Amino acid sequence: MGRIPCCEKDNVKRGQWTPEEDNKLSSYIAQHGTRNWRLIPKNAGLQRCGKSCRLRWTNYLRPDLKHGQFSDSEEQTIVKLHSVFGNRWSLIAAQLPGRTDNDVKNHWNTKLKKKLSGMGIDPVTHKPFSHLMAEIATTLAPPQAAHLAEAALGCFKDEKRTTKLSTRLSLTFQRLRKRNLK
Repeated sequence: MGRIPCCEKDNVKRGQWTPEEDNKLSSYIAQHGTRNWRLIPKNAGLQRCGKSCRLRWTNYLRPDLKHGQFSDSEEQTIVKLHSVFGNRWSLIAAQLPGRTDNDVKNHWNTKLKKKLSGMGIDPVTHKPFSHLMAEIATTLAPPQAAHLAEAALGCFKDEKRTTKLSTRLSLTFQRLRKRNLK
């Protein structure tokens, strides 16, 4: 059992879309709408899979899409919503008119995650790295905390940050050990 294949894989063109194909798909959808994606490629005269046509329309050709750079306010919105919803890209994209979930996800993974890490903020929890290290230090026994901190430091690429952070962590662990010994 299972679904009937959406297309005959042998006769389907793969790879980059040509401007002619984009024009055919756009004009067909303008006239007939987007009712049945399995029939659209055949009726539009395209040798593409229905899924490929749907994704091309949804992510690139729709007239209401915004193309190009994200504004600062859009980036702030993505970061705020990501802290609430996590990786639920369609929910986040719904708050950004003209942006697709794919577009938002790609921007997060290529730009915003690195930007937050560079600012010393964990892109998963949205907390400063220093707070996370302090939480780790208070919840684990000192030898485990030190080992985990070293592993976390290995993730940082910039040696200056690593040196500064390791100094801060050493001081934090020393203080914690002194407290535990008292």
